[in-house]
Amino acid sequence: MTSENQEKRLKKEEVNKQTEMLGASESSHEEAQVDLSNKTLGEFRLIRRLGKGGMANVYLAEQTALNRHVAIKVMKNDLVSDATYLDRFKTEAMAAANLNHINIVQVYTIGEADGYNYIAQEYVQGVNLREFIAKNGPPELSVSLHLMKQIASALQKAGEVGIVHRDIKPENIMISRKGIVKIADFGLAQLTLSGERMNLTQEGVTMGTPLYMSPEQVKGNKVDHRSDIYSLGVTCYHMLAGRPPFRGQTAIAIAMKHVNSQPAPLSKRRPDLPVPVCDMIHKMMAKKVTDRYQDAGEILIDLRKISRSLQGDKDEVSLSAFDSNTGAQTSSRAIQPSPKMKPISWSRYLVFGILFLAAGGTLGWLSRPRLNTNPQLNAIERNSPREQFADAMLIGNSEDAWKYLRVKFPTSQERWRAEERLAIQYMNQGRLEEARRIFETFIEQASDDKFNLVPVGFAGRAVIAALEKNYQASDQILADNAQRLSQKLNGPMKPLVRETILQNEQHLENPRMTLSKMFPEETTEG
Repeated sequence: MTSENQEKRLKKEEVNKQTEMLGASESSHEEAQVDLSNKTLGEFRLIRRLGKGGMANVYLAEQTALNRHVAIKVMKNDLVSDATYLDRFKTEAMAAANLNHINIVQVYTIGEADGYNYIAQEYVQGVNLREFIAKNGPPELSVSLHLMKQIASALQKAGEVGIVHRDIKPENIMISRKGIVKIADFGLAQLTLSGERMNLTQEGVTMGTPLYMSPEQVKGNKVDHRSDIYSLGVTCYHMLAGRPPFRGQTAIAIAMKHVNSQPAPLSKRRPDLPVPVCDMIHKMMAKKVTDRYQDAGEILIDLRKISRSLQGDKDEVSLSAFDSNTGAQTSSRAIQPSPKMKPISWSRYLVFGILFLAAGGTLGWLSRPRLNTNPQLNAIERNSPREQFADAMLIGNSEDAWKYLRVKFPTSQERWRAEERLAIQYMNQGRLEEARRIFETFIEQASDDKFNLVPVGFAGRAVIAALEKNYQASDQILADNAQRLSQKLNGPMKPLVRETILQNEQHLENPRMTLSKMFPEETTEG
């Protein structure tokens, strides 16, 4: 099938889908008004609605017989009359029920009561990976490896019993408060049991999410577990780069890029990452299935090798990386956080009540306090700055661990890498003045910038200005420092600058700085 024919087929499917949606708008609207909170279905008392999906609404419920909380997926009534949707709904339960694994949401039972079809499954207190990234930015490498190993382990188990998830994406990857990953939503699964293939989608029909869809899915071809490996690669790319590899104006445009375009090298967006990590993720995303990892077990082997080379025998991550960054979530769909728990997102900046201080359009900070280089810190001393930095990465979001490099290895490059991560942590916590002080010390290194700190400092200025909703000042800083930022800015601040530019574009009529101007080599693929 030619690229042109593929695009025509996808356009036709999208038109048909939109037509169906318009035709069902009235019944869908009625369904949206129905809230089953406080209703009892069998032994399950629905407490409150947690989220809504394409096929079902999700409720927190109490299983009265066992006195425990569960998540109940109640199928939308306007779909029950459609045998195909009902089969998909039941197959989701069948597929997941055959998977007994710590990293897969456990399905308890499937039932019908008062005309409602439902699935009762494990309730996961946490957030999905998309929200985790939005709140924290790209996680530290140790945290990323910790998550990737669990996802790969779950896919290895699914592959062993012949199940293809078909919709691996950040929204379907739950993270508990203890850092345990749970893959949810096998509603698009293709089930193979006893050699019999139950394909609920006819050949030529595309299912999945365009941002993470494998080339063979886009083309409507037969898929196997290697399609999930491709989607995992795209998900990991998003997690580490702060954005998916492909973007476009329409779902069709994005889907076709998975078929025809190569993603920008991850090493370009994250030059601080070890080469084997970038190579592994690009191997997952190979266009040809034969060029990818052939099963998730191979991915696990490489992940363990990389972890050992970076961490030695210490294969653990501090729970602080997750405990303060996750809330109560359903195991299948995201719950909107309460006002008290609203996360800081780089795409939806919040007001922290800090006024922007500017005089004459400049950012001069008078009487700026110096960094405390003699704090009482709770950290273990290592033999070298490299070991100290690796230890801080393993711990995650420990303020003391990052500051320890300032005290023990003040002239090392690792000290400044730690300062950058500490500043990002402060911004994420709304401690903008403390973050600002760190970034200003970066700019002060202009006379002897052997560690390339000045671009990070100006990037920090721009991001903080946007966080304070002073988009004009943020845009001005970016424009004034465009050359040094586009040529020399690397590391974890780079994706934050990209999101800041997008934020500024949304609020300014004629911004001086756009993504195509700042990073022209990275915007050609979308």
